[in-house]
Amino acid sequence: MIYRILLVDDEAMVKKSLHKILTNADPDYKIVGEANDGLEALELARREQPHLIITDISMPGMDGIELIQCLRQEGYEMDIIILSGYGEFEYAQEAIRHGIVDYILKPMRQEQVVQLVKNRFEHFMKSRKAAITKGQLIAPISSAAERIGNELWIANEPAVRQAMNGLFQLLEATDVAQEERISLLRDAASLIQSQLQLQSLRTVWAFTYDEQDFRKAVLSFEQWLGQALTEIRDKRNWGKRSVIQQAIDYINVNFADSELSLEKVLAPLGISSTHFYHMLLEETGLSYIAYLTHVRMEHAKELLQHSSLKTYEVGEKCGYPDYPHFTKRFKRQIGLSPSEYRKNMQQK
Repeated sequence: MIYRILLVDDEAMVKKSLHKILTNADPDYKIVGEANDGLEALELARREQPHLIITDISMPGMDGIELIQCLRQEGYEMDIIILSGYGEFEYAQEAIRHGIVDYILKPMRQEQVVQLVKNRFEHFMKSRKAAITKGQLIAPISSAAERIGNELWIANEPAVRQAMNGLFQLLEATDVAQEERISLLRDAASLIQSQLQLQSLRTVWAFTYDEQDFRKAVLSFEQWLGQALTEIRDKRNWGKRSVIQQAIDYINVNFADSELSLEKVLAPLGISSTHFYHMLLEETGLSYIAYLTHVRMEHAKELLQHSSLKTYEVGEKCGYPDYPHFTKRFKRQIGLSPSEYRKNMQQK
């Protein structure tokens, strides 16, 4: 990985020394430009996008402090190391307030220069690796958050807990810093909140936690989902209509029955299909067919991801003995065929 460095100093010998020290220190270091003052450096920085700038403080025209101010105002976040003399302590303090990462005292010592730049290069590589890892996690975390939101909406507590634990395991297995895990957990919470608000759930749940402790964040997230589940149940008088819960429990147990008709579900409950339809719609936001399909698809996704069953066997296990019908239904619901979904999950 090439580490791009811009050198800024009005003394030619200083730039020449730095160039030699750095290019001899590591083949990954590339000097992408040399400037005599801040104005020239600003143009080079805009064009070359360096990862690191080493700049003198005292220069004619635009000095190092003004250069740093301009770069930060324009949104550039590259690392900056300043070169300062023993009589420029106040200037160095001002530069520190503008976000430099370190300073080098003149006359320069080769070992110090090499070590400082090495530290910044290692930090850069670590940050880049974390960013790549985080990017790779966006899709699976979004998928987990969507599933949690779906199961919350229908108050399916076991499935909520299962999906939540899957999200925690995903985050714990990542090779990123604790604060990055917390940031990803916050992203998941925001997705869940947005998903439920779009489905007319207006209540906003607080989500606060210690920014430095992932375990506390996990506990807070778990409590938040518990409060959400309770609130959904309260809004829908969950539990006061035991007949609905009995029907839902029956569907969750017998979804693999390819002939699981509404009549079969209602037979032991003594309730009309019309009355049940309206009650189920009010409780879950879904019709009978939509709810049954949702349950079957969630189980199909689990089997495709975590079992070695052939795709037609997955269909049979989920109430679809007719494989073409299963494939068509799965693609309509999920957006991918069963085979495509399995391949996609295996690549993550």
